[in-house]
Amino acid sequence: MNNNRTVEIIKNISADIFGSLIFALGVNMFTTPNNIAPGGVTGLATVLHSISEIQVGTLTFLLNIPLVILGLVVIGKRFTLSTFRTLLILSAITNITELFLPAYTENILVASIFGGAAIGIGMGIIFLRGSTTGGTDILGRVLLRYFQHIPLGKILLAIDFVIVTFAAIYYGTLDAALYALVSVYVTERAMDSVLYGFNETRIAYVVTEHPIEVAERVMEETDRGVTYLNGEGGYQRDKKLVIMCAMPSRQFAKFKRIVLEVDPAAFIMVAPASNVIGEGFKETFDN
Repeated sequence: MNNNRTVEIIKNISADIFGSLIFALGVNMFTTPNNIAPGGVTGLATVLHSISEIQVGTLTFLLNIPLVILGLVVIGKRFTLSTFRTLLILSAITNITELFLPAYTENILVASIFGGAAIGIGMGIIFLRGSTTGGTDILGRVLLRYFQHIPLGKILLAIDFVIVTFAAIYYGTLDAALYALVSVYVTERAMDSVLYGFNETRIAYVVTEHPIEVAERVMEETDRGVTYLNGEGGYQRDKKLVIMCAMPSRQFAKFKRIVLEVDPAAFIMVAPASNVIGEGFKETFDN
């Protein structure tokens, strides 16, 4: 058991390091040298870097400290501790690579695209191991507890919009906001492609001996609802509760980790879904 735990810790830290290296490449080579605020805490840190000349990694860490404390109080210890570990690694690597990575400033549109792609890929690698980079993800989950009628994606989008607007006002040009929006969009697409291609929504079915415990943790830690389906085993003809849950593709890595932590022998089926209608997803079908 201890050996398995050690292996998991090594995998988590390795993913944090590798993902942070790619993330830092996007920030230090492309977005920061071109004054592109790529949304989230990193975008705010980019603007403050222009004002103070403090390294982006250091600013990212400092800005996240109150959010991590808030997450510890409101969300819980498990999520917050893994986020803090990732944040430490990400901030340190961002600062170190800033010292030797070359800056690309030839074409700001190219910089916004490649910067967003690198940031998204790096975050996707980190998310695959069930951790996050903190920042607006923590703030969004906290706000969701008080505004449960608003989908998490819309809350995060609103936060990014405020940060991008602040950057545009500081830099004094509309171009700053437009290129930042390009970077934010590319980041989202790149992150989704790392996790599960370009399919935006997943639907998962779980057969487990502990359906109630699994469902409670999924609802608490992912803010996604679940549905119980009545099932019957084919061999022993025993009655079972099957869990069904729809979620954005980026949340599946965390969903899987939660299920397997509760029941390592759980049977999980997952498939892409389109035109999911309801709270937290689309409100109407696409025309």
